[in-house]
Amino acid sequence: MVNDDAVIQVRALCNRFGSNVVHENLDLDVRRGEILGVVGGSGTGKSVLLRSI
Repeated sequence: MVNDDAVIQVRALCNRFGSNVVHENLDLDVRRGEILGVVGGSGTGKSVLLRSI
């Protein structure tokens, strides 16, 4: 489903490094005016997610 209000839209994002799955089938919508925070421990894939977008 396409959302016209989304300024960032990600569908079915998958990231793997060898046999290690970082993200699998990630869907994300960020709408105009929203603030998104990406929080997690060291090595959990935050930077990989942002670089993928």
